[in-house]
Order: sequence, then structure tokens, then C-alpha cells
Amino acid sequence: VPINSIQNLKMTQTIHNICAALEESLSSLTTIGSFATAGKVPGDVSTGLSIDGIGRIAFPLIEHQAKQIVDVCHQAPFGKGSETVIDESVRKTWELNPNQFNLVNPTWNSTVTELVDTVSIELGCDPDVSVEAHLHKLLLYVDGAHFQPHQDTEEKMACLRHFLFVCRRSMKAVVLLHYIGKGKVFDIGSSFHHTYVSW
Repeated sequence: VPINSIQNLKMTQTIHNICAALEESLSSLTTIGSFATAGKVPGDVSTGLSIDGIGRIAFPLIEHQAKQIVDVCHQAPFGKGSETVIDESVRKTWELNPNQFNLVNPTWNSTVTELVDTVSIELGCDPDVSVEAHLHKLLLYVDGAHFQPHQDTEEKMACLRHFLFVCRRSMKAVVLLHYIGKGKVFDIGSSFHHTYVSW
């Protein structure tokens, strides 16, 4: 057997052992928070969602307004390496940019601020670090919509990367999250209240 092959085999085995030991160490860490959390938005607060070209949106979402929203949306892309691509076999979702809609209820911002404080505690964020929520996109998942399992990329160092608000809906929906050997499944389908998921 060539010496180079033996050296490569030993190097591969060493790397495998290091990765296995690292994963075991990380999985045994005890933290004060969870890697993901979800819950009900308190009260019956309305987002006051208003979409350019359509107007105010009712919740639970009714079919004809859903079709109107699709007409003004674009397909949601996803990151693949250094590229941003559209592939419905991986992600089939409609989206709007923040300049295409408004959340006109004046109390919604204070509701979000309170929830950010709650979520920061549930995720075990450093209490001395200020956590803020910034409006990113509006996503519309219709029948058959999905986002296949994927690994999120880090854009900024933060304990809270995603804060997803799910408006009242009549269709069944779940979010599945996986992190270092641990998994969580959140049922976010409810026609009676808004829900949130954060990770």
C-alpha cells in the first residue's frame, strides 16, 4: 500500500474522531435556554397588514385574497453556496419585500418588542445584549408550499437569527427544526390566534 494512501487514511480517521468528539462535547453542554422556541401571540392583536395594490388583509386568510397576494408576489429564492437561486423542488414559497406592504396597527410594534424580550429569555440570550427585530419579508405558503430541509447560513453573530410570525390560518402547518442531534416540531396552524417561532 502506498505511504501516501496510509497517511491520507490516518488523517481522515483523525478528522473523523475530532468531529465525533466535538459533537459529543457540544451535545452534552447544559444551557439556560433552548435552540428554538414557539408560542401564541398574546391577546387578539391584529398586524393591520395592508398590501400595495390590494389593501387590508383579513385573517384567517380567505381564498380570493390569497390569490390576490400571489398575483403581486414573487417566488422566494434560497441560498446555494455563494448563489441565490429559485428551485421549486427545494423551496416553493411566495414572498413580498418590505416596501410592498405595511403593518398599520400602531400597537403591533409594541407587541413585537414584548415578544422579543420573551423569546430572548427562552433562547438563553445574554441579558446584557440588546436584541431587536427587523422586518425582513412577508412569506405566503399556499397548498403544496414547502421549504425542504436545509442548513441556515450565519450572516451576523447573534443568539436570535429568525423570528417568524404566523398569522391566523385555517390550514395545517408545522415547522421542523434540528440542531446538534436535537429536534423540535412546532404546530403553527391555528385559525384562532397568531403564533410565533424563533431560532
